[in-house]
Amino acid sequence: MVTRIGALALADFRERRRRPGYLVVLLGTLALGLLAAPVGDSRWEVFQVTDLHGRYTSGYVGTVTALGGAVWLSLAGFGIARGAIGRDEQSGVGRLLAATPLSRVGYLAGKFVSNLLLFGSMLLALAGTALAVQLIKGDSDRVDTVRLLLPYVLVTLPLLAAVAGCAVLFDTVPGLRGGLGAAVWFVVWLVLVLGAQAGGGPDLLGMRRITASIREVLAAGGRPVDGVEFGVGLTADNRVLGTFDWPGLGPGEAFGPAATGVLLVGAAVGIALIGALWFRRFDGPRAHPAAGAGGAIGAFGPTGVLRRTWDLRLAGVFRPTGQDGPAGGAAASSAGPAGFALDPTRLTAPRQGRIGFDALLGELRILVRGQRLWWVGVAVLAMAAAAVAPDGPSHAVLPFAMLWPMPLWSRMGHRADGGSIDQLLGACPSPLRRGLAGLFAGILPALAVAAVPALRLAGAGQVRAAAGALAGALLIPALALLCGSLTRGPRMFQTVYPLLWYGMVNHVSGLDFLGASGSRAPAPLAVAGLATALAAAALALDAIRHAVR
Repeated sequence: MVTRIGALALADFRERRRRPGYLVVLLGTLALGLLAAPVGDSRWEVFQVTDLHGRYTSGYVGTVTALGGAVWLSLAGFGIARGAIGRDEQSGVGRLLAATPLSRVGYLAGKFVSNLLLFGSMLLALAGTALAVQLIKGDSDRVDTVRLLLPYVLVTLPLLAAVAGCAVLFDTVPGLRGGLGAAVWFVVWLVLVLGAQAGGGPDLLGMRRITASIREVLAAGGRPVDGVEFGVGLTADNRVLGTFDWPGLGPGEAFGPAATGVLLVGAAVGIALIGALWFRRFDGPRAHPAAGAGGAIGAFGPTGVLRRTWDLRLAGVFRPTGQDGPAGGAAASSAGPAGFALDPTRLTAPRQGRIGFDALLGELRILVRGQRLWWVGVAVLAMAAAAVAPDGPSHAVLPFAMLWPMPLWSRMGHRADGGSIDQLLGACPSPLRRGLAGLFAGILPALAVAAVPALRLAGAGQVRAAAGALAGALLIPALALLCGSLTRGPRMFQTVYPLLWYGMVNHVSGLDFLGASGSRAPAPLAVAGLATALAAAALALDAIRHAVR
């Protein structure tokens, strides 16, 4: 059993490390390491100690990079750890594994270990960056490997083990597999990871032991410690900083964080394996035995084929067989699902009249498929926005309203559950027309949730803020389209957008895509220009793929 679990985990890790999302998160991890312990005179910090800054000893550099890695990878890493079970289901690998003696618990354990390998590889790269930063900075030439790596072992790795277990659980619970799961995890991350800094909550970042050790060093050096405050998060500080010399956590101070780490790892294993209550080893109706791996039926079942084909019919790609017209007769034996045929006239020449509207309606139906109550949420947000008066250059409902379409936006630029739908759509005569229809289909939900707050802002005389809200409603769908086009999946957008949103609500002016910080935010015209550039890049990428097929 152990050998089979290890082989499954290693094979899955090797496959996932070749994906674009892994490279993006790895580069982001290394960049965060350089921000947490900058070599030059950077204003950005990840670990704040009031107006002080630690000398770059092995312990200090290891601690600040480990804390930054814990915060970053618990969100961004969750995005790339999710989806492994769904990929096995769509590719047909799951049906092969279902025919082996590997049990449900063994399979989930393999996925859990694979997630740990994924995170562990990134932590090794981050620890190497920390060592390089210490040597380049030159504050301390003495390398203490134990104090450098101890924060990773005591703090970051146990937390990421819990994240790995939650990723497996979210993959097994049907309602948490898609964009809703990403939104739920973002809330969990805000409460448990960032909220771990607050006193009285679970100390997932080991902050109590770290801050107590630093206070002891400051008190021994004669500094007052009553007004010293600590925090973890990416911020910029223009103050002139003093320095302190902290060697880092030593083995004698490891008991408290180690006990928390053991509990976290135990909880992580339990969380991952509890998914066996829902997981059925690909024996359910979604694993259709008559379909080939990656085929349309194998990807989402025969009922899903008919649903998706109806959506495509709205876009003017399919017509039912047996009707009068070019789709009947010999054309009915060409391509397409049973009972449907491609319409050659619509694949070789542009339609007249309603082509743009039909394509837009088809793409919008694909985005909202399975989200039956989504428009109810839009109505509730609109009523709340109408009832709340704007507060200066911002509207309290607007930032939260812009989270509501996230599950829809994460479907843009790819067909995460579409099987061979991409290949069928590739037969359309104009990738630009299809891409524009997808882009405008993503803009419509954004306008639906931003319209009432924008009108309230305009009515209160905040014209710039209203324009900023509308510009942000253009930017996020364009970002979603580009992320989906780059990685052919939803994970990159589900990782990038929450971080962008978090920076916006914390008034990081460069990330304020909704203009909530007033004159300090980017101009609405600049945000709209960036949205146009992102959309153009996504459409160009799709056109290049279409041309080189």
